[in-house]
Amino acid sequence: MNPFPNWARNILFLLVCILSGLALVIIINGLTTGTELTPFNTAVEHLVTPFRHGWLTKVMLFTTNLGSPTALLFFGILLAIYLLLNKDTYDALLYVVSILVSIISFIVLKNMFVIARPDQALTTLSTWSFPSGHATVATAFFFATAYSFWDHFKTFMSKITFVIFCIVSATLICFSRLYLGVHWALDVLAGVALGLLSVSFTLLIFNIFLEERTWWRRRRV
Repeated sequence: MNPFPNWARNILFLLVCILSGLALVIIINGLTTGTELTPFNTAVEHLVTPFRHGWLTKVMLFTTNLGSPTALLFFGILLAIYLLLNKDTYDALLYVVSILVSIISFIVLKNMFVIARPDQALTTLSTWSFPSGHATVATAFFFATAYSFWDHFKTFMSKITFVIFCIVSATLICFSRLYLGVHWALDVLAGVALGLLSVSFTLLIFNIFLEERTWWRRRRV
């Protein structure tokens, strides 16, 4: 049983939706109206580059492959099946929709802005840079996972540990994109904002329009 009433959760998700949307608008505005944000990209690139070493590069390549949109979509489908098997139709549908919204969103934005990737990348990619698809889907995946599986942990400490695991996992995937040089810092920040926006918006829609439909709610004892 969620200890927070539905109205309180909706206010929280609305705040996340507004703040992440505002952050995304600021980044897009800076990219399309001038070069004011370029020094930030360059500063982060210079900060990350000295950490590049052989063994760490292998770790980051493994992390980035494990956290690719395709891999996370696959993991998401498996977890959604687990929720369905536990008769948790509401969270299963919410989970899949959240991740799909994030994937569709970053694909649309990539093809709208067609921004080239950095020149000093450790691996070659042919797709556009902005926003980071890995950061978008990783943020959405772990945000939705933390929300949907919160009730599956019995103690408060286990819940907090699980949330910390989700945050750290998403952060590592985002950092791997900067480490490998395949994205600018603003690509990753925009991806995080877009992921938060995708999930919080989906949660709002579900909680407002489907919350009272008890046949959607979990029937797990």
